[in-house]
Amino acid sequence: MGRHQAQARAGRRVRGATSSPLSCSPARRKPPHQPPSAVVIRSRQLWPLGLAIGVLAGLAGAIALWWTLLRADDLDIPAPPPQPLLQAARKGPAMTLYAENGAQLTKAAAQAKTAAVPVTDPLIRVAENLYVGHRADGTTFPGSGRKLKFAKDTIIPRSKLDACFPAAIVTTISPANGPAAGGTQVTIKGANFTPGSTVTFGGTAATGVTVVDESTIRCTTPAEDAGAADVAVTTDADTVTKTGAFTYA
Repeated sequence: MGRHQAQARAGRRVRGATSSPLSCSPARRKPPHQPPSAVVIRSRQLWPLGLAIGVLAGLAGAIALWWTLLRADDLDIPAPPPQPLLQAARKGPAMTLYAENGAQLTKAAAQAKTAAVPVTDPLIRVAENLYVGHRADGTTFPGSGRKLKFAKDTIIPRSKLDACFPAAIVTTISPANGPAAGGTQVTIKGANFTPGSTVTFGGTAATGVTVVDESTIRCTTPAEDAGAADVAVTTDADTVTKTGAFTYA
C-alpha cells in the first residue's frame, strides 16, 4: 500500500506542475476592447433637413423685407445735397428765372430768350374708336367688315391718321371723248378710290357714278361745251384733277 500511495502523490505533483503559471501551455487571453461602432450618416439623409432650413431662411428674409417696406414712411432717408445751380437759384424768390449773367428775368424777358419750333406733325388724341374697312373675301367693295385701327384716347402723330387717306390717282379715262350733249358711259381707272367718290367733267357733276373698287369708277358724262374738259375725282382724302382728260365734240 505504501508504494501505491507514493505513486498517487507523484501524479498529483505532475498534474499540479502542468497547471501552474510556469506551464508552457498557451494562456487564454481576453479579446481587446472595441469601441462602439460609429453612426454613418449619408448625404441623401441630409437633404430634407437642408431644404427645410433654406425654406425657413427665405421666409424669414421675406418677412423682414415686408416689415421694412411697411415702415418705409418712418425711415429717415437723407436727401441728396443740393447742386450748386440749385443753391444759386434759391437765393432769389421761388420760381424766379435768372439769365446767364445772373440778372433776374421777368416773364416777358424770359420768353424773349426763347425761339419757337415749328411743329410739322403735331400729336393728336383719338376721341373715339376708329376702324378701317376690312374685306375678308378680298373682293367685296366696300368692305363688309371692319377692324379697330385707333383706340379711343390713343395719342398718335397726325401723319399716322393722314396716312389712312392716300391721295387718289387718275390714270386713264375711256373713252376719252364724246358728244357735247353728254350721256357717254366712261370708265375711269386709277388708285385709292373710296366708296362714295364723286366725278365732275368741266366742273359739272357726272351721273350714275359707281365705285367698282379702289381702282375703277364708272359714270355718265354730263352735257358740256365742246372742247377739252378737266375730269376731277373727289374721294375721302381730297380731289385729284386730270387736266383736259375728256374732249366734247
